[in-house]
Amino acid sequence: MTVKVYTTQEIASKIQHTDVNPDVTREDIIKLTNDCMEFKFDGVMLQPCWIEEAKVLLAGSDVKVCTALGFPMGGLTTKSKAREMAEVVALGAEQVDFMPNFGFFKSGMYEEFEHELREIVKAADGRVTKVMLEFGMLTQEEKVKAAEIALNAGVTYLKNSSGWGKGGHATIEDVQLLKEIAGDKALVKASGGIRDFESATSILNAGAVLLGTSAGVKIVTGTGETSNSY
Repeated sequence: MTVKVYTTQEIASKIQHTDVNPDVTREDIIKLTNDCMEFKFDGVMLQPCWIEEAKVLLAGSDVKVCTALGFPMGGLTTKSKAREMAEVVALGAEQVDFMPNFGFFKSGMYEEFEHELREIVKAADGRVTKVMLEFGMLTQEEKVKAAEIALNAGVTYLKNSSGWGKGGHATIEDVQLLKEIAGDKALVKASGGIRDFESATSILNAGAVLLGTSAGVKIVTGTGETSNSY
């Protein structure tokens, strides 16, 4: 593994600063977007209901507006997810991280699992899609299979976890696995438990090109609060 020494600004440019808590307020969104502009984070990650607000707050900046779809359970119907994808695209989301149906996957319903992924990617109409693979609930063999199915479905990014619940934390081993599977066909985003400069650097060196975290400010300054475990 090639070890790169990152500057603080290089790390910041890889962070998608996140608050997807159910009780997030408008004031929280204002602070989140202000932090993104101040520290030059790659993007803001928020719930779909805040997309339009974020577009206004971030107007004129380079910060991407990103949202989470089917989150956190993934149990919506495929048609519902496709309709939600079309809606968030229309609202102005530039990138969408989505939760697939792991009930399908764990049941061995791989065709249904892949069909859902393909329908969601199709509905994204060319926008960047990132599938949350929830490695914390998968065996090693399942990790490989889920990632391979997602790759075949045409997602832009393979992502180790939502960072919530059973999704688990980002590890060097999991990121390296995703990078190996992705090859030159997809990119890797890492999420879950990335809360300091050292861990961010290690995960990037393992092969991730984006980091999802609520600890963006803490990572680049060494101080500050995080909104959740994401």
